[in-house]
Amino acid sequence: MKKNITIDDVAKYAGVSRQTVSRAINNMNGISEKTRQRVLATIEELGYRPSRLARGMASNQSKTIGLVIGNILNPAHSEVIRGLETMAQTVGYNVFIRTTNYVRDAEIETINALISENVDGIVLSSTHLDLQTVASFADKNLPIVVVHRNMSAPNLTSITTDIERATQSLIEYLIGSGHRKVGLLTRPGDQENIFHVKGYKKGFQSLGLEVNSNWIMQASNTNLEAAHRTTKQLVTRNPDLTAIVAYNDMMAIAAMHACRDMGLNVPDDISVIGYDDISVAAHVFPALTTLRIPSFEIGQLAMEQLLEMIKTPDIIYPPTLLDIELVLRGSTKSRQIAALSH
Repeated sequence: MKKNITIDDVAKYAGVSRQTVSRAINNMNGISEKTRQRVLATIEELGYRPSRLARGMASNQSKTIGLVIGNILNPAHSEVIRGLETMAQTVGYNVFIRTTNYVRDAEIETINALISENVDGIVLSSTHLDLQTVASFADKNLPIVVVHRNMSAPNLTSITTDIERATQSLIEYLIGSGHRKVGLLTRPGDQENIFHVKGYKKGFQSLGLEVNSNWIMQASNTNLEAAHRTTKQLVTRNPDLTAIVAYNDMMAIAAMHACRDMGLNVPDDISVIGYDDISVAAHVFPALTTLRIPSFEIGQLAMEQLLEMIKTPDIIYPPTLLDIELVLRGSTKSRQIAALSH
């Protein structure tokens, strides 16, 4: 059986990178005419026929973009996807959605796979990749928009929110409402989680209060079972907590169930706050107080920004910072301010 020729085979035989092969196929800048002709001759010799080759060479665009995201189980992620696809469909683009389960190596492999598919650009929701790594992909004439991270470099920008500052403001609000002992329910370490923890600590420090490390507990992952179990451990270790801030709404909903299972009333005995404001947050009981992150808008803006970068690649695009809104509902209750006295 004849072996299928891949873009990596072409790159190997031509003595170039696969990004150079992609540039030659799509008649992009960044390589010499001599190199372009060598690559095209190798393609002809090996009989390599990538999908969308004729369309890509005719228009210099494949009309496809890639979305790299941790998973699609969290409704907030689904809203990003919905916003992205809604905007993409209006301009005739297809979206390749790839999930990585928040694994660093999988993120790198997925980006490389999308490059081999000749996508016109990538929207990246990465929990682990640093600026240098992401910029190395963008430097290969591949525009990248990162969501939920603040990044900027040539051919690279971001659509994000200031989670650290929002978390600090939330803690300051809770302390001002009489909650002196506030727990933090986090997820396995990633960049977003780091911002949550930093903002949490800054909220106490800005008011001259110490942070008890026992008030911070990390769940093994973000599923409901892990959040439920970790909440019980957190409250058992710290029975005098009056509020819990969870990493996201799904974990917050699990935390409310765990508190009720322990005989605690939400919010009379303990307040619970989430992040994202997913659609179900307003319909659980009690309705969940949360920090509203505009996930659908993030998806829309990411696609709009990517289209601008594809159209005008030589401009440095600064990050776009969106506001986070505190939505007060029934899962929180003010405490007596007198409880703050030393």
